[in-house]
Amino acid sequence: MRNLLPGLIANTEQGLADRHVCLRRYGPGRLVLDGYDRPGLFYIQHGRMELLITTADGNERCMRILAESDLFGLECLHAGATVPGYQVRAITYSSVVHVDVELLDLWLATVPEFRHRLAARIAADIARLEQEREKTVAFSVAERLVCYLRCGETCAHLSPAPPEPAGPLPMAILARRIGCSPAYLSRAVRKLAQQGVVQRVNHLPRIDRMENFSPCPCSVVPEGGELRHALRRSA
Repeated sequence: MRNLLPGLIANTEQGLADRHVCLRRYGPGRLVLDGYDRPGLFYIQHGRMELLITTADGNERCMRILAESDLFGLECLHAGATVPGYQVRAITYSSVVHVDVELLDLWLATVPEFRHRLAARIAADIARLEQEREKTVAFSVAERLVCYLRCGETCAHLSPAPPEPAGPLPMAILARRIGCSPAYLSRAVRKLAQQGVVQRVNHLPRIDRMENFSPCPCSVVPEGGELRHALRRSA
């Protein structure tokens, strides 16, 4: 989608694009999507955001960190959807392109490549959410932290090599991302730092030199491995 969607917008007749596409900018902490007042496809042109749900106990849980070229709002493709059931909030200064449903339907009907790639993106998102659910149920806080710092939004077993690390998240957002309270996260960071597993950079946890760090609970360390047991003790 990184090149396809901007190309579609650029090649859309000017009057049609003016009516159905808009660009909005958001500062850190601003809600980008809350409720369903303007259904359509949202494309992140620049910035980082968090996709949030509210848990049964009233706490926020960050289901995903969204970045450049990521999409959200795909529930607009389902005619029965009334509200998305989540919020999107900017972490950094961000720019978001909104394509309304009428133009989206036109592209789906007339641009096969867009239709196929959008379907592939939806399937990948479903797989990633299932992976996240399994990780949250099976992994301790420390294991989830190490996995996120090393693998980011895609676990290492789904890609041949881990991605370049993104900028570290603020602790409150990181706690929401890995599904724990700030207190549990602080304790896990402190113990992992003492073990030399993670480092603090400007008070935020990260693994700076990926090439020197191979253990990762989701893919590299087998069940029963020494680091896995150490991480469970540290959580």
